[in-house]
Amino acid sequence: LGDHHGRRKIMAVSLLGVAGSLSEIFIVCLLSALSNRNILLTTPVFLVGIFRYAMLNILIQYASVRFGLKISTGATFYTETAIVNIFSFLFLVPQFTAYVRLKHNVQPSVIDLFLARTSVTLMCVGCLAIGFAQTSQLLPIGVFIFAAGFGSRVSALSLVSYWIADDAKATLYAAIVVLESLGHAVGDPSIQQIFAASLQLPPFWMAMPFFVGAAFYSLAAVSTVFIRLEKRLDDGPLAGLDSEDDGLDIPPAFGPF
Repeated sequence: LGDHHGRRKIMAVSLLGVAGSLSEIFIVCLLSALSNRNILLTTPVFLVGIFRYAMLNILIQYASVRFGLKISTGATFYTETAIVNIFSFLFLVPQFTAYVRLKHNVQPSVIDLFLARTSVTLMCVGCLAIGFAQTSQLLPIGVFIFAAGFGSRVSALSLVSYWIADDAKATLYAAIVVLESLGHAVGDPSIQQIFAASLQLPPFWMAMPFFVGAAFYSLAAVSTVFIRLEKRLDDGPLAGLDSEDDGLDIPPAFGPF
C-alpha cells in the first residue's frame, strides 16, 4: 500500500511505531506480572518443562548407543508417553481433582499447586530412573514415571491465572510462550551438546543429559515449595483473611511436594 502511493517510508515508520507500542505494553505487563513473588517462583516450572520432548529425543539416541536398541524400537517410548498422558488427563487427574474438591472442599489453586509440585518431582525421578537403568528393560519404567509428570505446564498455567488480572492474562500467556521458545532455542541444543560430549565418557556417564535434567527438575520442585497461597475461609471468624496479609502461617499444600 505504501509503495502504491509512494509513501513507503511513512508506512514503515508507522509500522515501527505500532510495533514499538505493542512491545512496550508487552514488557510493562510482563514486568508487572513478574513482580508477583509466586509467579517468579512458578517460572522455573515453565523453563524446565521445555526439556520434556528434548529428553525423549535424547533417550532414543541414548538407548541405541548404550544398549544397542533399534531406533524404531526406541520410538515406542513416544507411544508409551502418549498412553500415559491420555490416561492421566482423561481419567486420573479429573477423578482425583473432583474427589478432593468434593470430599475435602479443597481450593482449586491448592490442587494445581500440588499437581505442579508432583509433576516436576515425577520428571526428576523419571530422569534419574532412566539414567541409572543398567538394562534396556528398565527404561520403560523410567519413561513411565517421567511421562506421568508431563502435566506440569498445564498445572502451572492454571496456577498463575489466580495471581493476575483478567486483562493481563493474554499478555502473560504470550510472554510464557516467548520464554519457552527462547528456552527451546538454547536448551535443546545444549542437551544435545551434553549428550555428544558424554559419548566420550564411560558407558554410565552417557546418561549425563538425564542427570542434568534431574538437577533442573529438582530445582524447579524446590522453587514451588516456597509458593504461598492465600487461605480463603468461607465460614468462621477468619473468613476473608489471607495467609500473607493477616499473619496466618499456612503450610505448603499436601506437604513439600
